[in-house]
Amino acid sequence: MKGIILNKNNSTYTILSDEGDYVKRKLNKNYDVGEEVNINQTYSFNYKAVAIAASLIILIGILAMNTFIIPFGYAEVSINPSFELAYNRLYKVVASEGLNEDGKKLLEDSKLKLKGLKVEDAYEQLINEAKAKNYIKENEENFVVFAYTKNKSENNQNLENSIIEKSENSGYELMFMNIEKNQYSEMRKNMENPAVEALKNKLREKNINEEEFEEIDQVKELARMIKNTENEQNNNKKPEDTGPPKKDFPQGNNQNKESEKPGNTGPPENIENNKNIDTENDPDNIKEKEDIQETQKGPEDNNPNNSNENNKRYKPSRPSNSNKGKGTSGGKGN
Repeated sequence: MKGIILNKNNSTYTILSDEGDYVKRKLNKNYDVGEEVNINQTYSFNYKAVAIAASLIILIGILAMNTFIIPFGYAEVSINPSFELAYNRLYKVVASEGLNEDGKKLLEDSKLKLKGLKVEDAYEQLINEAKAKNYIKENEENFVVFAYTKNKSENNQNLENSIIEKSENSGYELMFMNIEKNQYSEMRKNMENPAVEALKNKLREKNINEEEFEEIDQVKELARMIKNTENEQNNNKKPEDTGPPKKDFPQGNNQNKESEKPGNTGPPENIENNKNIDTENDPDNIKEKEDIQETQKGPEDNNPNNSNENNKRYKPSRPSNSNKGKGTSGGKGN
């Protein structure tokens, strides 16, 4: 499509197209007003579109760095050699470093390629190399401390589970230390071993005298102290009462609680029977008993005649006076 240049402003031209449209273009050559140009051969530079595209490229680059390159968390694998694994949001290793002389030497000698591995796979390779170098010995008490920076609780649990799976039947005791990220960074800044400091903090929480461990910098010794302390505390706990729950009697129930004991098959005792009061000779009780007996008598018992008859009925028989002086049975003399 062609057009006639109507106006010129530096490199921007106003063009009347052969279809009658006014368009603005930035041309790659110098033209004069009135010249005919091929609009299709011209080009325009859209700064806004270019700025948007550049912003997207930068944003994608930042997200990629944040996801794949910049460390999202740190984990220390501490045996006697200690190693640090920096991992990204995908929990893949982006950097590794030895934290003590043994750790640096092991990484240098073994030439392990840990970058790009998942954290649990890098951990497994470090453990296998430590076994090969006899840092983890058979028939001995071995400890491995996995100290890592906190994230979401679900991510923490998933990470621990993956490490536990790699540690099954491994011949060592595994101990986890969960550390705040800023606290971990501060320890590293002060050239401290995060696992060692976390173990010491654990001993402080258990009220262990700091003089007993302040000079110790071996993870194995600190981990053994924690284990022994926990065993002693568990042994000193009183066993919980595992018997049947006690019954609570409602108010007004006169049953003696002793009747609820196993083996007591007799009737429940009345609480009043437990009172040590002698009511046998109480005048009020005697009078009360007499009143009760009077009310229980029938009409016949209240009739005086009947009373005499009853007395006669139960009176023992006596021999009559007419028989006095007479002998025993015998006939008259003739």
